[in-house]
Amino acid sequence: MKCSKCGEEVPADAIYCPRCTGERETSDAEVKLGGVKGGTIGLAIGLAIVTVILNYYDLERGIKAIVLIVPVATFTTGLIIGLVKAKREWK
Repeated sequence: MKCSKCGEEVPADAIYCPRCTGERETSDAEVKLGGVKGGTIGLAIGLAIVTVILNYYDLERGIKAIVLIVPVATFTTGLIIGLVKAKREWK
């Protein structure tokens, strides 16, 4: 079978064209950078949410816990997504 993109012959059992996808592996530095980017974006989103919450409520009625948990949760989520994205080279 031929690749529709590059025209090279592709093995019948291949899922992707080896020429188009290449054999490149992600380095550890790229994975760490992806984690830092994802964590930073997650933290920024969490802090924005906390800012909105604090504009509507004061620090009573359990809001203190939410103010602490939201940035931690969004940072952690962003970190994980950034690491996975960098490792899998999602574009």
